[in-house]
Amino acid sequence: MYHSIIISGKNTYDEWQMVPTSRPLVNPPEVKTTYLDNPGGNGSLDYTDSLTGTVLYGQRTGSWEFWLKPEAEWANVYSSLLNYLHGIKHTVILEDDPDFMYIGRLQINNWKSDPHNSLLTIDYNLDPFKEVASEHEDWKWDEYYNRTIKYQTFRVFGEKYITFVNDGSGPIVPTFNCSENVQVIYKEQTYNLMKGFNSNKNLSLDIGSNVMKFIGNADIYIRYQEVSL
Repeated sequence: MYHSIIISGKNTYDEWQMVPTSRPLVNPPEVKTTYLDNPGGNGSLDYTDSLTGTVLYGQRTGSWEFWLKPEAEWANVYSSLLNYLHGIKHTVILEDDPDFMYIGRLQINNWKSDPHNSLLTIDYNLDPFKEVASEHEDWKWDEYYNRTIKYQTFRVFGEKYITFVNDGSGPIVPTFNCSENVQVIYKEQTYNLMKGFNSNKNLSLDIGSNVMKFIGNADIYIRYQEVSL
């Protein structure tokens, strides 16, 4: 194993003969903190999660450094990498952590070469939460309820309460596919789901259990993807 990175389906070693100078990792996201000086006492007042009730995060930023194998044609590799990833948004999977993917923008930072070796640096700016990798799309709601992707089809005839569990590290917005128009009551607010696909940020699932009341007559398919730091 060369501890490769899979960038939107392309393996850095198989595609470009690149070997990382150290085991690749993705830096943790910056914590968005808010501290105010406490004029009447020691220390500071911490308002980090006072508005949202949860901690918010910034982007994951950093870089990966690679050696290019001596037999590789560096000029062709350099051009190929620029065309494929420079400034472009990609999915990223670490070969050492294959169950999860990151999403964000990549760019070529630096290229150094001498008669025998070439050294390349790729900068990344990725979303704060990683998601389950797409090859696990077949995970089932009932068979693997504690896994990361969850989906279920249920029927509403009149009224129906459904509890959705989010075991991830942050809020997520599910996708609903409804056979007919229905209403949803969530957190004492009423929302309309139209026939077809629906995604509403107001129906975001908090960490833990989330109870929704559905009103109408329809078959509803829900799918959501938990996130992790």
